[in-house]
Amino acid sequence: MVHQPRGEGKLEHRVEPTTRRGYWLYLPKGYVQADETTRAVRRWPLVVTFHGMKPYDIALYQAQEWEQEADRYGFIVAAPELRSFDFFTGEFPLRTLSRTFKSDELATLAIMDHVFETTHADPTRVLATSWSSGGYMAHYMLNRHPHRFTCLAARQSNFSATVLDPASTARSVRHPVLILSSELDIPVCKQETRDAIRWYESHGYKKLAWVYLSRLGHERTPDMAADFFARISGVQPKWPPRVLFQRQALDGNASGLALLAGSLPRSDEIAEGEVETATEATPRPGLPTPRRPVGQPAAADSGTRTARAQTPPAGPLTPKRRGLSDSSSPTTAPIAISVSSTIGFAPLLLVFGADCPTEWYRSADFAWRLNGTLIGQGVNGQTTITEPGDYTLELCVTADRGEPQCVRRTIRVLRSTETAAQRP
Repeated sequence: MVHQPRGEGKLEHRVEPTTRRGYWLYLPKGYVQADETTRAVRRWPLVVTFHGMKPYDIALYQAQEWEQEADRYGFIVAAPELRSFDFFTGEFPLRTLSRTFKSDELATLAIMDHVFETTHADPTRVLATSWSSGGYMAHYMLNRHPHRFTCLAARQSNFSATVLDPASTARSVRHPVLILSSELDIPVCKQETRDAIRWYESHGYKKLAWVYLSRLGHERTPDMAADFFARISGVQPKWPPRVLFQRQALDGNASGLALLAGSLPRSDEIAEGEVETATEATPRPGLPTPRRPVGQPAAADSGTRTARAQTPPAGPLTPKRRGLSDSSSPTTAPIAISVSSTIGFAPLLLVFGADCPTEWYRSADFAWRLNGTLIGQGVNGQTTITEPGDYTLELCVTADRGEPQCVRRTIRVLRSTETAAQRP
């Protein structure tokens, strides 16, 4: 089932007229409430999301899980009804291009055309995304039709190299790719996620980001894929993605950890010339090499982190022990604290994160204290302060067998007028 909250836009079932294939379409709240002139002026990014194995996942569930993210960022969402991934009749694991699979491919392309004809979706900003068995189709569509997609985000998804065409990789090697896995995911998805990462690395994909999320099972994570697509599309959220702030990584490459930490810049924050210009044949690639952002973090982000470029690690996707790095000499680097707000009204949701070298995300020890009380041991986190007053948020980081480096920030919590009115 779908645990994500519903949106306030419009969800409807449609049938593509040429293939007679059904799909679910979600129009975000901003689109539904806008007049036709406003809709036409603004181009709306499109999310094409592929469902997993029926009856456990269906197109309707995929559309529903994306509703809130679509409202947050202004995405149009299309979820094709696939025939290949059926527990009773489908091939699993997928190893061949069956007639049914090819019909799903053609139906998806026709559905996309139908969406572009009947809405103001932007054909130069299109995300292919998936959950579970839908990953077979998502990876395949980017591989075979890169001119139709801007980027790919596979979430706890399956992967099969045997249905991909290695000769076609030159056309998509600069497309941003995000691959998410989770600590408690089912074994076949974890193994095929490792296969996917190795495949993209071995074929020289320039903008691959992968993250191994802690404590999550085989569950839906559209929030991180939505943030990924928004950064590539240059879209700002209408309100903070609070669920995203709670994500913690056990492992990941430099781009993936920078994305999770909020330090990967959006396309509208990138200097001119750093991103290739989108054309009809080549969608806007986005996702530059991580760099240190300038200025204060955006209000919707959990905080800006330093993300230095480094070569993505090869090998299997396995959790790495938090502790000492392989270096035998101490490393000294500046650290800082990023917070969602240094002043606010009670109760204040405080989201915090560490500004530090990206390699420390996996190797260093983090200790967060609020007025001396330990509140977290990850790169980022959050807590709610219910009582007014001045608080000291302290971060101590120990890396490379060195001495702990500690920094502090003062947080001021004000009494809300509503709370004050209720007191005698």
